Amino acid sequence: MTDYLIPATLLVGTGVAGVLVWRKVHRVSFWLVLGFPVKALMVYGTWRAVASGCGLARRRRRFRWTFPGFPGTEG
Repeated sequence: MTDYLIPATLLVGTGVAGVLVWRKVHRVSFWLVLGFPVKALMVYGTWRAVASGCGLARRRRRFRWTFPGFPGTEG
């Protein structure tokens, strides 16, 4: 197990350093390749909780074709 620990640490450290340098040197390609997909997945994963917390999520109506302005026809 310890035989792999030092090379794995060096590999992870090199990868993190490479990503940080890439982020500083060329921000646009970093955003398009890595930043945007990660951010999109984070928003997709937390959207239900955020929307319900802000009051943006509504429960679906029982009947799709209802007229909310007329009394007695609300779903």
